Amino acid sequence: MKPQDATPPWASLEQVYLIERDAGLLCRILGLYASRGIDILRADYAHAARDVMTLKVCVADDLGGTAEALRVMIDKAATFAGVLAAAEQPAALQRAAAS
Repeated sequence: MKPQDATPPWASLEQVYLIERDAGLLCRILGLYASRGIDILRADYAHAARDVMTLKVCVADDLGGTAEALRVMIDKAATFAGVLAAAEQPAALQRAAAS
């Protein structure tokens, strides 16, 4: 098993972005996490269609205010030019849906 495929032993939250293919936009979104001091456990991106990509960011839900901070970040990121959609969901629910 690859280390990135292992299920973390702690609660985590995952945000999913559908964005135009733009490295600057990708950096701006990831910069939101850094500016708020939120550690990223995993970030995955893939091409969804021509000039469109998905970005999945997984963070530990170790602080009481993490979920609320992430909701605020989703709302802020959704206002960036080039973000087509942004949503958040507990990572455990996504793993269960994929099975």
